[in-house]
Amino acid sequence: MSQFDTLFDRKAGNARKWAESVLAKKFGLTPNAIPMDLADLDFPVAPPIHDAVMARAAVSDYSYTYIPDAFNETVIAWNARRFGLELEADWLKLSYGTVPTLHYIVQAFTAVGESVLINTPAYDPFAEAVEHNQRQLITSPLKLENDRYVFDFEDMADKMARPDVKVFILCSPQNPSGRVWTAEELEQVGDLCLQHHVLLVSDEIHRDIVYPGVHFTSIWQACPAIRDHSILCLSPNKAFNLGGLKTSYVVIPDAGIRDRLAQQFAANSITSPNSFAIPALIAAYTKCDAWLDEMVAYVADNFAYLRDRLAEIPEMQVMPAESGFLAWIDVRRLFADEAELKRFFTACDLSCVVGSYFVADGEGFVRLNIGMPRPLLKEALDRIFAIYATWHQKEAPQFTIQVQHPDD
Repeated sequence: MSQFDTLFDRKAGNARKWAESVLAKKFGLTPNAIPMDLADLDFPVAPPIHDAVMARAAVSDYSYTYIPDAFNETVIAWNARRFGLELEADWLKLSYGTVPTLHYIVQAFTAVGESVLINTPAYDPFAEAVEHNQRQLITSPLKLENDRYVFDFEDMADKMARPDVKVFILCSPQNPSGRVWTAEELEQVGDLCLQHHVLLVSDEIHRDIVYPGVHFTSIWQACPAIRDHSILCLSPNKAFNLGGLKTSYVVIPDAGIRDRLAQQFAANSITSPNSFAIPALIAAYTKCDAWLDEMVAYVADNFAYLRDRLAEIPEMQVMPAESGFLAWIDVRRLFADEAELKRFFTACDLSCVVGSYFVADGEGFVRLNIGMPRPLLKEALDRIFAIYATWHQKEAPQFTIQVQHPDD
């Protein structure tokens, strides 16, 4: 039995994903719902992180903090060991969540009315970072070829050529599909940004969860020339489930770009970090390699399990994934529209993220979080099969969570 098969009560920690009031209000679900929407993990935190946070909690001082040298040393060592990236301490800037950081980047490097380019379907906060700051959002749809997304380089080039486009936000690996871009693809992306003098912002926060046998390439490795015209957004939050500690960081080699973003951080009064954030990050990056490798393999097996089971429902086409704990499923042949899709998952007592959330070009798809114990995933899929079998009948079955805790 894997340690990741263990169930634990996430409601006890006020996890937003499991909040009964949120699930009822947002999705119309019952207290027995299984949430598969919010992108966090349903596994207990790695033991070394728990121990580090408990040790820090024992120090009865939760006042203003600073960033110690150990933060820079740990981040540099992790990136060299796991990804072959050679960083320098001066390039690093701790931030408090990747999404807020995207807002600060948009504020710092564009003026009101100027434009930011993204590929779609895309994580909706990319669009919010643009539109909430009175900038213009420009989208370049990804093309679906051989059941996977690819860039439309001709379209991207046309849009980057516009004088108002100042920033391109890249999602690598891609959310929602879990696509890991090749070095050749990323080199062409970098070359386009250089050609059109567009600042490249590479969100690589899902890179820690690349499946066994798949190689992740950072944009800097694929296109070294883009390094001084780009910002890397990195974080332990996805892989180690530290979203509540708001621990992320940016890496910026170019001093001018770095100073400009630092000024924007200061304008937004981004100061001392959470008391528990840096101890948690240091523990994750120094003591949790084995835990992470086991978790990634487990999630990859979860994906294979979901893909194989849903192959029995021909109207649900699971897009092959190479990373992450999010499954992107084409349901256009099953549902007439998104309203019917929502009714189906409400009947299943499962939450999900519908395709229209992803800015554009996601309609007819659904995203399901599979970062959970296999017994819970099995029950979620059992519910899908039960409702699929009775979908056109007047009454649907009622569900309770049947999975037993190890101590039961």
